[in-house]
Amino acid sequence: MLNNGLTVGWSEISGLGFSVDPSSFFAGFIILAVAWVLNKLSNKAVEKAIKKRSGHAHAEFTAKKATSYAIYTIAGFAVLGAFGVPLSALSTFLGLIGLGLSFALRDTIANFIAGLMIMVNQPFKVGDQIETQGEEGTVKDIRIRATDIRTYDGKLVIIPNSQLYNDVVINNTAYDERRFKVIVGVGYDDDVQKAKELAEETLDEIEDVEDTPEPQVLVEELGGSSVNLQLRGWTKPSKANMVSVTSDVTQKIKEKYDAEGIDIPYPIRTVYLNEE
Repeated sequence: MLNNGLTVGWSEISGLGFSVDPSSFFAGFIILAVAWVLNKLSNKAVEKAIKKRSGHAHAEFTAKKATSYAIYTIAGFAVLGAFGVPLSALSTFLGLIGLGLSFALRDTIANFIAGLMIMVNQPFKVGDQIETQGEEGTVKDIRIRATDIRTYDGKLVIIPNSQLYNDVVINNTAYDERRFKVIVGVGYDDDVQKAKELAEETLDEIEDVEDTPEPQVLVEELGGSSVNLQLRGWTKPSKANMVSVTSDVTQKIKEKYDAEGIDIPYPIRTVYLNEE
């Protein structure tokens, strides 16, 4: 009697267009179990790959979510197929929905993909100091949709990842050292060679100026009222260090030139008046 009732029940459900019986439930359970195992394995593989590339924590989280969605979506279709659901009609319906969403969320999708590419390729990372789109500051966070930058005057700038990935980005802290330069002018009546030697001494005395590459003092140009020297050296790349070093060099060279009687002239403009 019970068996007859179950048979009638399965038959009535099968009339809806798909087949439901104990074997379908068993197949569905197996499919979901396999999907669960594959998801665990993929999470471990993603974690290992991200750590190998010294990736950001957001990249690991996002990659795991993306693989999970892909695995369970495929598993869901497989389960529906096991129950006899006509997948052709379902795939067409989902395709139309996906097409509509892709148009509605194209900017969000573009930012999402760009965020993944930034996290994986790492053109910059949290803590780097970058310049882009007229903004300059320290990267505070790289999220899926946008990147947060704290400017040097304490403002928060949020830039969509798609713009960052497709635009020019200058990473000022990508390397261990960065070159600075200071321009100083000396009078035409002063000894330029002596001025250069004093400038070289100045660069050697500043602690934060690296010995290698060797600092340089070059004659840059013959200006309107002075011979302009360019002092160049290498130091740590952070903005704070660059500002500190250029300040120290400027102050030190001024003190040396004053002590040696070398003139740093003011700009001079001579106006000739002709009597008519």
